[in-house]
Amino acid sequence: MLRIILLFALSSSAISAEESYPAGTLTETVDLDLQPVDVEVPETFRDRVPEGLTLNLPKGFSVSIFAVNFRRPRFMAFDANDVLHVADMGARTIVALPDRDGDGVADEHVVAASGFREAHSLAFHDGAMYVADTDAIIRLDDGDGNLVYEERELVTDLTSPGPCCSNGWHTTRTLVIDDDAGNMYVGIGSPCDLCRSNAPTQADRTDPLPPSPEWGAILEFNLDGSGRRIFATGMRNVIGMTRHPVSGELWANNNGHNLQGRSSPPEWIDIVRDGDFLGHPLVNSHQVWNDFSIPLYEPILPITREDSLLVATHKKPVALVPAHYAPMGLHFYTHNQFPSLYRGAAFVAFRAGKAYLSSHPGYNVSVLFADPDGANARIGEFITGFQTGTTRESVWGHPVGLVSDRDGSLFITSDTRTPVVLKVTHSSITGDWQHDLPDVLPVGNASFQLSGRVDVELLEEGGPVRVTADLTAVGGPDALPLTETAELTYRLDAPIDLSGLPTGRYTVLVRLEQEIDGVLRFAELPHVFTIVPDGDVSIVDDLVASDWQIAGKAGARAVGPSSEGPVYHGTASLAVEVEPEKFWANWSLELTPPSRIDPYGFAGLRLAFHPGTVGESQIKTLTLFVNDSSADLVLRIEEDLVDLGLPEWQVVEVPFDDFRPAVTEPVASVRLEGRLAGTLYLDDVRFVTAIPALPPSVPTAVLEEKTQATPGQFELEQNYPNPFNSGTSIGYSLAQPATVSLVVYSMTGQKVATLVYGWREAGLYEVRWDGLDNADRELASGVYVYRLTAGNETLARKLLLLH
Repeated sequence: MLRIILLFALSSSAISAEESYPAGTLTETVDLDLQPVDVEVPETFRDRVPEGLTLNLPKGFSVSIFAVNFRRPRFMAFDANDVLHVADMGARTIVALPDRDGDGVADEHVVAASGFREAHSLAFHDGAMYVADTDAIIRLDDGDGNLVYEERELVTDLTSPGPCCSNGWHTTRTLVIDDDAGNMYVGIGSPCDLCRSNAPTQADRTDPLPPSPEWGAILEFNLDGSGRRIFATGMRNVIGMTRHPVSGELWANNNGHNLQGRSSPPEWIDIVRDGDFLGHPLVNSHQVWNDFSIPLYEPILPITREDSLLVATHKKPVALVPAHYAPMGLHFYTHNQFPSLYRGAAFVAFRAGKAYLSSHPGYNVSVLFADPDGANARIGEFITGFQTGTTRESVWGHPVGLVSDRDGSLFITSDTRTPVVLKVTHSSITGDWQHDLPDVLPVGNASFQLSGRVDVELLEEGGPVRVTADLTAVGGPDALPLTETAELTYRLDAPIDLSGLPTGRYTVLVRLEQEIDGVLRFAELPHVFTIVPDGDVSIVDDLVASDWQIAGKAGARAVGPSSEGPVYHGTASLAVEVEPEKFWANWSLELTPPSRIDPYGFAGLRLAFHPGTVGESQIKTLTLFVNDSSADLVLRIEEDLVDLGLPEWQVVEVPFDDFRPAVTEPVASVRLEGRLAGTLYLDDVRFVTAIPALPPSVPTAVLEEKTQATPGQFELEQNYPNPFNSGTSIGYSLAQPATVSLVVYSMTGQKVATLVYGWREAGLYEVRWDGLDNADRELASGVYVYRLTAGNETLARKLLLLH
């Protein structure tokens, strides 16, 4: 026993800070030359996933979101009609996702079956669906073909005489059906991190689970549930299992134990044969003993002669990958859409990585290249980018399930953070589109001459290339041919009229087509641009905005603009007298625009509220409505937005996403409802393009001039003169049009002056500032920070004001 612990200590000391592995430990890696690719998000899903998602894939590959609306999507399978089915473990359902029109997006989200405990995997055989739940294998049939499986039959109970599946760890079950042999395999995890089959499941438990030889094993059954036997042992938690398309042998991967360090033990991928022992809980890698000096692992001792003889049978795995990568789905690719390099290779999803326990990045889908017998193994990262920083919070996706359809597209589930199904496709043709269409344009923009160049790259030999532009989103043709100006270089020049387009998101694209071996291959180069409001929309300032209608109901009456009461901005505010007509009913003050206002591009609603005399009311309810979406201003579970006992102006800014439900439909009305009594005041009511919003006005002592030259980059110059007293100039450059703000802050972070706000064309600008704040008051001497924001870019500098 001492010799075993000493050997581990020597091995561990050779790993500097647990960041590396002894030479020859991990499988040789290959570089697949990954390129950043924007994740294509269908319009119907844009409010369900984070903006700006990107992943890194080999050249020629693209990725899109196929389906959303899951709790925890895990493993997948296609039925005989090529309809994707997903085990949504969090919702305890199986979901069918037909794509009848073939547009690469699920048409429906059909709950095919429900009522499971923890459905993790499924498989189809002879028209029936088999589901691996925590405690059972269940066979389901869809008699009428409507994708809802009405008939259900228990195939086998996994709790008896095998392990009780609800008391330990690792309760997911992976199912593989061997159609040729007429049997199935089910993985049963160990009940703990590292223990023998009868050890306590956690450190704070003293009651061991009933011992079972089926813990940490793969079981084999006939398809009717008979013939139950142990096929292989020695696995902590096998998640990915599949049969090799050539040899027919069973392959699997394993999740290793947690407490042995960031670089130990490596996870494995291996062929699993009848009678195999795969190492758990005694050894890892290839006959490397685990560290039993760790207190939670000591109960495994003593090591017996039988243990040693068993370890001697432990074969070297096909592949070893970094520790704590948490391998999930394992899928052999047998189709022709992807390049021949990937044919017969195994895709592996890794759900964890460095932000968890690993010394290596992780959170990726990799490709394992190996001979059918496991020889000559090499592995390369195929998709990365699920983690954007170094913390757990920076992980936006956890890849789990893998499957491919008849066309050879690869589908991937992300089970948490962003629970979606991704679709990966490949084209033998790709290219680069350089154009002059901005990312953001203000509403009402006039006609625009779209110009640009497309450079095409062919990844395989094939037929002639056709390049067209789809401009239907902006009222143009759907297949405008581009002009070839040189070999594989094309030119696009097309006038487009943007003046009639409302706010929203629009996509124009260039389509590349080439026929290879009778199959049409294509790639699309999209450009998404946004038409945004050209500024805030005022509803109430000194007056109610032109053409807006105001109406009081059930005890509310707008007295009209008043300069006699408190005024937040300008010369008047809107005084509202309120007295509920009925004790149990709210009064209502409604503001109606001349036509519905599209909320796209607006961040939310801002208003200045003064309680006047309503703070003395006994019933204190006050609710803000946009259409029928509501936001409570008082009596909130979290902090109130309005303090009725504070007799001063209070600025309320409510993002459209914070209304219940969120504001997404065109705005037909804005209402304030409540059961307060007295006189309240409103001012500076407006839809705003940003929260926090800018003040109601910009100081008039700011002069901005533009030079027509177009700079090459975004820049903010040092003010001149600096230090200054009576005035200074600040120069900035815009390489492309954007919504711009130039704001001055004190060293404590307080916003003191807004110098520029609004849409600006590309150009060189110079702003003259006299050192006054937003209220035209002279600022004190000292150091200030001025910050320029244009779109997603920000620059800042310091200046010194001296009197």
